[in-house]
Amino acid sequence: MQANGHDDPGQANQVPPVCEFLEDLKGRRAVVTGAARGIGEAVAKWLIMAGADVTVVDRDAEHLKESFRTEGCQVIEADLYEEDVVGVADELTRNGPVELVVNNVGITTPHRLLEIGPSELDLVLGTNLRGPWLFTDRLVKALIEDQTRTPDRTPRPRGSILFISSLHDRFVAREAHYSVSKAGVAMLVKAMAKDLGRHRIRVNAISPGWIRTAEDTSTPEQVAKYARLRPRIPAGQAGVPADVARVALFLLSDAWSGYVTGQNIAVDGGLSLHNWLDE
Repeated sequence: MQANGHDDPGQANQVPPVCEFLEDLKGRRAVVTGAARGIGEAVAKWLIMAGADVTVVDRDAEHLKESFRTEGCQVIEADLYEEDVVGVADELTRNGPVELVVNNVGITTPHRLLEIGPSELDLVLGTNLRGPWLFTDRLVKALIEDQTRTPDRTPRPRGSILFISSLHDRFVAREAHYSVSKAGVAMLVKAMAKDLGRHRIRVNAISPGWIRTAEDTSTPEQVAKYARLRPRIPAGQAGVPADVARVALFLLSDAWSGYVTGQNIAVDGGLSLHNWLDE
């Protein structure tokens, strides 16, 4: 693929050794949610290559353990919708604060607006917005408390929080509850960035476009969707998880993006530039 040199999305984790340019990530404690597959898996593995002390979280314990069986990281099975997210956060901070937080977990259901009931609404908003909000809130408070207890520590701990949103946070989509949840994430990023800057904590988001993984290249539905979307992508092709992971590490790194906060970057090959005039 032109953007990253791979024709096969399954090769997304076979990346060149460029992480030496991200030295400030080495040794920093990080957590990635929704890490069993796709974007979350790629971001976590790039963080590991950069030398971060990574914990991966997902409700799919089987895929999580399989994906990271050869990686040096902590694995936690948890569902940020059904479980006590504050308890999960407290478990993570027992050995010190977490400085790098990647909220990748997300879910939807195949319901149109008038088909969405309380259960679908609770599931999608709870998983995509409420859970990550409370999880991050607890981790942030632990980091701020650590900063207060150790005012003379050098270097002082800094925080960088990243939410994986979606282009659906700005465009109307078939699944209204998903779009609403991601629009909420986009505003949460701005609110957090404004309030947490004084604590040396940056908050940003990435809105991926069409990102293909090894799992979604073979079904007839996905093949048809790609054929429909590809002409609308100025870059000429879908992305792969590594395309998002590279931008994620840039945003997490203080050395490279230390003056960037409250931003939502589209990683979409230009898909968001398409409009009805192009039809």
